[in-house]
Order: sequence, then structure tokens, then C-alpha cells
Amino acid sequence: MGSNSFVRRARAVVTLGLVGGAIAMAVSAAPASAGLGLACPSATSTPFAGWKDYANYAFAPDGGFESGGSGWSLSGGARAVSGNESFYVHSNTDKVSLSLPKGASATSPAMCISLLSSKMRFLARGDSGASVKVQIVYRGLLSSVLGIFDGGTISAAGSWKPSPEIGMLGGTLPLLTASVSFRFTAVGGNAAIDDVYLDPMKSS
Repeated sequence: MGSNSFVRRARAVVTLGLVGGAIAMAVSAAPASAGLGLACPSATSTPFAGWKDYANYAFAPDGGFESGGSGWSLSGGARAVSGNESFYVHSNTDKVSLSLPKGASATSPAMCISLLSSKMRFLARGDSGASVKVQIVYRGLLSSVLGIFDGGTISAAGSWKPSPEIGMLGGTLPLLTASVSFRFTAVGGNAAIDDVYLDPMKSS
């Protein structure tokens, strides 16, 4: 009887230790520490400085779609097409953007992010009346979905232009967040997006 009680107590201590360790890892997680195979480029680019946004951004995995949307989840006819956004924010040698027919969606690969996240931006264009709905998908250590945040619906009508700064949950992530993805859906007409960036460290 006493031996069984000791075993139960020992198991409880081990379980609590594992849970506490997971929480500690999540609290201390930052882009530079992601050893989970996630894309964590240094946020040293200022791609939106031309629009008086001087924050440091990191480029999303294949964020310019030059590799055909490698790693992205595409549906509803979304596909990489010839024709770059007109400002060549990422590189003046880029030649591709992502076409989003009405109702189509694209979800980016996971990116690591700090607990005090800031914002993301991209470029968009589209038919008259077209918009792009943005959702931020928060995932845990095992890629489980912890929450989906509505980032708003951005007008894409007309020629290429940068999106507004899209904030994330007021700068505080759900507990145990390990990565974040972005989902873009065309509504109201055909649209296109290009050059997706994340400010993962709340640089401004």
C-alpha cells in the first residue's frame, strides 16, 4: 500500500515537472531559439521604409513565391504566376506573385515568433471590390492549432500597394505558442499577394 502511494506521488511529480518544463520553454521561446526546424530568418530588413514604416522585418518562407509557393498550402485555384509586385520590395530580380481567384486561399509555412509579437505586412492588388481576408494561425509545439485570430479584411482593389500594419492579439501570443502561420483568402473578386513579411520581435 505504502509502495503504491509512493509510486503515485512520484508519477505526479514527474508529470508536473514535464508540464512546468513545457511552459518554461514556451515562455522563454524567441525566434533565435527555435530549434524546431522553423524558418527564423533575422529580422534585419526594412522593406516598408518607403511608407515610413522603419520596423525590422523577416521574410516569410518563400514569401515572394519565387519558388512557386514552396511550403504553402494553396486551395481554390491559388497559384504562383508570372508578374511581380510593382515596387520590387524584396528584390528587383523577383518575377512572381501569388494569384488568388475569388474564394481561393493560401496559408504560409510556420514561422517562429517571440512572445511579444508585433505585426506583419504584404503587398496586394485585385479587381474592383476585391479584398484579402487575413487570419493568423497560432500553433503549439506539436503543430496543434491554439487559436485563429482575425487580422482583418484588406482592400486589394486596383494596383499593387502595401497592406496596413496587421497587429496580432495586441502583441501577446496564446500560451505555449511555438509558431505562427498566415492565411490569405480572396473575397469580393480576384486578388493577388506578394512579398509577405513578419516583424517577429516587436521592433517598433
